[in-house]
Amino acid sequence: MNGEQLRKKTSGGGIVYGTMLSMGRNPRWSQAISSFGLDYVIIDTEHAPRSRAEVADFLAAFTYSGVVPIVRIPIPASHYVTMYIDAGAQGILAPYCETVDQVKEVVAAARWRPLKGALAEKAVETGELPSEATRAYLENRNKNNVCIIGIESVPAIENLENILKVEGIDAIFVGPNDLTI
Repeated sequence: MNGEQLRKKTSGGGIVYGTMLSMGRNPRWSQAISSFGLDYVIIDTEHAPRSRAEVADFLAAFTYSGVVPIVRIPIPASHYVTMYIDAGAQGILAPYCETVDQVKEVVAAARWRPLKGALAEKAVETGELPSEATRAYLENRNKNNVCIIGIESVPAIENLENILKVEGIDAIFVGPNDLTI
């Protein structure tokens, strides 16, 4: 399975199964997790002490095994989105998103990279791109990028209706432990 297939399955009402790899740092985890029949794995970089090289090793191993690798980035910032997608992630979980602007930044980086700045903002807000050739190129280049938004605070819940209006979100991840604080 790849990111595009995962997105199509869930948008069609299908069920997917996955897990989160938090503290395990040994790349052999990829062999074990791949044998479970899971569709995706989230590699945590928000709370886990992983280097970029370690994450890249996990991404390569999971991609090869057919399990869609998604990275939970440290903060909702475009820099981390593009860094891990460039390393081979087929999806991003952006934690602790509280505002529409944060979500737009994450979506722009996941859906329309390498566009940045005003062009990326315009693409998210209006769907407008410099040309149809640009659209075709970027859609093909980014077709496997799954975009998941973390809802983990009262301000996020208060802004949820507007957050969900942002085009390009594939799923939300509700952090029940964070919401209890």
